[in-house]
Amino acid sequence: MDKHEAEQLAKPIVKKIVDCIAEKRYADLEKYAEFEDMSLADFTWLIEGFLEINELSYMDRFGVPCTFSPQYEYHQLFCIVYRDGSGFHADYGLTTDGELNDLTLQMDFLYTESGAFAVKNLNAHVM
Repeated sequence: MDKHEAEQLAKPIVKKIVDCIAEKRYADLEKYAEFEDMSLADFTWLIEGFLEINELSYMDRFGVPCTFSPQYEYHQLFCIVYRDGSGFHADYGLTTDGELNDLTLQMDFLYTESGAFAVKNLNAHVM
């Protein structure tokens, strides 16, 4: 698997996760990802606190065009494939009104015993 293939595999799941955040359906996140380093309540507090501190009312849904310029230097969804073949890491730059808001969604896509992917360790960091 290469970076491009990882991004294509990640995209539908990242879309569901980002849309849950944009629609403030935080409880639905557990349908798509597991929290390992924090609880769902902590993740919700992190997102809502970030919005409040930065005086933002919402996060954009997946697919809202990002106005970052120049585009050729930035990819909103970025994946790093693990060399050991266990899966890949994905970062997604969250936006508000199409502008980056400095909060990056981070998650690991890891193969399960059945050969499917499971999203682990959903988190967000100021980048």
